[in-house]
Amino acid sequence: MRCQRCGREISPLRLLTDREFCSERCRKKGPRASAWFLRDLEADGPVFEHPSADAPRPQPRTSGGMMAVMMVGLVGALVVAKLVFPDDSAARGGASPVAGAAPMTLPEGVRDDGGRVTEESALVRWLDAHLPGRSAIRARVDFQTSLGEWTGSARGWVVKDGVARVGELRLWKPTLKARDYEFEFEAEIEKKGVSWVYRAAGTDSYYASRIEIIRPGAPSGAVIVRYGKEGENLFARKQLPLPVALEKKKAYRIATLVAGTRFTTLIDGKVVDEWSDPRLVQGGVGFFASDGEQAVLRWANFRERKSLWDRFVSANLLLSPGMMP
Repeated sequence: MRCQRCGREISPLRLLTDREFCSERCRKKGPRASAWFLRDLEADGPVFEHPSADAPRPQPRTSGGMMAVMMVGLVGALVVAKLVFPDDSAARGGASPVAGAAPMTLPEGVRDDGGRVTEESALVRWLDAHLPGRSAIRARVDFQTSLGEWTGSARGWVVKDGVARVGELRLWKPTLKARDYEFEFEAEIEKKGVSWVYRAAGTDSYYASRIEIIRPGAPSGAVIVRYGKEGENLFARKQLPLPVALEKKKAYRIATLVAGTRFTTLIDGKVVDEWSDPRLVQGGVGFFASDGEQAVLRWANFRERKSLWDRFVSANLLLSPGMMP
């Protein structure tokens, strides 16, 4: 038993005459008035303490399970965002789109008839097929038939035996409204070189690139020439040696990636040129033969880089009509 005043153990001898106080002094002072003290006595330790103003308040704790769920959700959201919204850093002048294209470089001796520069995930393809708004443009031509989807002068063009010999400038009509895209084709240079255009709003407004073979098979024996044209005005013209040796009458896969103000050219999956210019912002692709050139085309692929966010905007789902770009 404990004393109701001071809390000490009552001696066995005292218990014979008094079971409440350990001494006469404690009995004269009487029991402690606080009920908290009595509860403390029963439990042999403090059960409840009155909170003071200076006492630190307990901080809420997040359980480990909840934190794990939050982290998994965050990682999942980042993965979905990466799949759904294509990288547009190149369009903002940031990192090059080459980072996504370079891993598709084919090993020596391996052929890929009609493969794309980059591939889409199954999730992106499903969303692209089911979301409202204009879907991204996908086009392919294998030159087995006439050039009905092409516009421009047909002079010099010959389509025969599954290949097309290039003549005067012709544009691929389904691509003319696009901004950012991947354009890939297989070409064989018979004489001098092969030329193509991109961001072409018409036959007098475009960017153009030309691969010209000067010394077949020699290192740096070929050059790439690229420039822009608006009306009669040529601008940003540049000629550079190619870091690969090219042969005449040999088929090569050539690709141009168009993203914002940056344009990248690849040959058989290897990056050979990259440059920037802000003037032309929209337009499609096409081919032409410069003076003395003769080249044949086996197929061409076009894939627009259009994010699913653009699909929502084009369908007026998120913005009011007055806010549409």
